[in-house]
Amino acid sequence: MQDQDLADQEARKKKEINAVLTNFEQEEGETPDSLKEKVDTLLAENLETATACVSAKRLQKGRSDAAQGIVMVQFEKKQHKIAMFKARGKLAGTTIGLDDDLPILQQQRKNAAWPAFKDFRSRGVKTQWRAEKLFVKEGEHFVEHKVLNL
Repeated sequence: MQDQDLADQEARKKKEINAVLTNFEQEEGETPDSLKEKVDTLLAENLETATACVSAKRLQKGRSDAAQGIVMVQFEKKQHKIAMFKARGKLAGTTIGLDDDLPILQQQRKNAAWPAFKDFRSRGVKTQWRAEKLFVKEGEHFVEHKVLNL
């Protein structure tokens, strides 16, 4: 398990400048350059940030759901990614989702905490995600919700 944690830490460092856009529609004849321009337009106009991405690439190539697929966005600095996440409330009313690019171990931990997240939200309890960790508001502070078996 310790080797897996070390590998996960290395993967986190590589992925800390990446973000994932979901439900990002694919246009007919889309090229890598036009996708990057489309993401930059989203950042400038919808999210009203001065940040531009270094690269954008569509995942799930060749699948029938690629038109509603996932786009990996890479930024020059972690601060640029943070600016995008701070502005993501401006995506309300759209189908576009925004998430971190998480290594496999973090994805597994987040998936394990997902049922608890849905339960807390259905009861009106405020929650936050910090990477793969789920935090629940108790009183005035958020405390980590421990998931068993991970």
